[in-house]
Amino acid sequence: MIKLLKNIKIERIGYWGIGITKSDDGKKILIKWGALPGSIVDCVIKKNKKDYLEWHITKVHEYDSKYIDGEIFCPHFFSNIDPSLGDNSSIEKHKIWCGWCKWQMISYPKQIELKQEIVEDCFRKVKEKPSFLPIVASPKEKWYRNKIEFSFWVYMAAREWIESKWNLWFHKQWEFSKIIDVDSCWLISDKANSVFEYIKKLCFESGLPTYDQKFNRWFFRHLVIREWVNTKQLMINLAVYPLDKKDEININNRENLKKIFKEDEFIKENITSFVITYNDGLADIVRWPNISTENIIGDWYIYEKLILDWIGQEKVESTFRISPFSFFQTNTHWAELLFQTAINNVLEVWEIKWKILDLYCGTGSIGIGFLKAGVWNNLIGIEIVEEAIQDANYNAEINGIKDNCKFIASPSEKVLSKNPEIENELTNIWLVIVDPPREWLHKNVIERISQLKEENNFKLLYISCNPSTMARDIELFIEKWFKVKSLQAVDMFPQTHHIETVGVLV
Repeated sequence: MIKLLKNIKIERIGYWGIGITKSDDGKKILIKWGALPGSIVDCVIKKNKKDYLEWHITKVHEYDSKYIDGEIFCPHFFSNIDPSLGDNSSIEKHKIWCGWCKWQMISYPKQIELKQEIVEDCFRKVKEKPSFLPIVASPKEKWYRNKIEFSFWVYMAAREWIESKWNLWFHKQWEFSKIIDVDSCWLISDKANSVFEYIKKLCFESGLPTYDQKFNRWFFRHLVIREWVNTKQLMINLAVYPLDKKDEININNRENLKKIFKEDEFIKENITSFVITYNDGLADIVRWPNISTENIIGDWYIYEKLILDWIGQEKVESTFRISPFSFFQTNTHWAELLFQTAINNVLEVWEIKWKILDLYCGTGSIGIGFLKAGVWNNLIGIEIVEEAIQDANYNAEINGIKDNCKFIASPSEKVLSKNPEIENELTNIWLVIVDPPREWLHKNVIERISQLKEENNFKLLYISCNPSTMARDIELFIEKWFKVKSLQAVDMFPQTHHIETVGVLV
């Protein structure tokens, strides 16, 4: 039996846009799906854990008007707290709309204010509670993403009178098992939208079916677009299911589609690199251990530049090669602002000629950008993705600092644990950079950094996309005699709850 909770007031929201309140017995209630502070909502229970309950919003009765002051600009926007929809009975007719950027109803200044509160709230239990610098806003509120990933899917729903076997967009609001089909997104550029629309049309007209996850068969899986802001280069990565030799009809359709991709004039004019990824894994992700790839147009990679305007220095330009599966910051102008914010928080004086240890370095964008500023002499970068390390080595070469860099493809927790390949390199370190995935740092990484701190009086620059796990890690660092010098939120994704945080520990 489904359990409902009615007329619950959301006290505050935490990271990931989760509403927080308490039940009558004092148990924490976590509320997902579009929570805002002060809202009065009905919820349905999803998880009943020892320490908390997880609920999903089904209806909003009332909301705090100070959070609903923005202009909804996207026709595909969905929210059950959209004031333009009128009463809640209007929600039903919009229920298949996109729910990717959930904060459009909030003005950007109010989004910034709310994100500052969320980040500070994540650190409320840290023993030595640090003070925060003011949040840094994104240079753009729209059209800022340089990477976007769409999914192909069937959408069969008898209750909604929908029977669609060909859809390409994002997962349906509140239902991960369905993909809705729309035509444009306000978070990517006009060029990226036109390329998306064109490729989508070619795929649809090919006669090839979308992938069926239930039976692990058929063809189209994902479409990834990466468009670089400063170089104007654009990459397509089309993920499909590998060839089934028993499927004679689709064998011909596959070859015809590849021929169209190779010969089409629009593609030649607008796409720098076109890659097809063959993926037979069950997970709804582009990359899988057994994937193979094929180049259709151009090379395996494209290039982007970061232009950094250091305080008191001339602008420094760095160039980076990025492969289809290498990580690069999703908002180019924001990345430039983030790195400038980070370096200005770290440096007290210029002309420091020591070494950087860059963990989770990706293609080397942060470390190489810092080295090109002329502040440090050497860089050691560690990254688990081998393709990213190949890019990092190449990037060091094209930026003229190859002899000053060493990159290692390995999990950080392994290579830092007395690995002979790096042990003798870990001297004269002035700065350690960690920019980990959303999960917290491995305990071995925290322990090894703390040991190195005893031998090198370095600063620790922690860049995080998850302030809640960052707070836990920083508390562990504080126990190891680190002190927090500064913390500052930097907004990367306007219209969403996502936020980055930069911390400097000494």
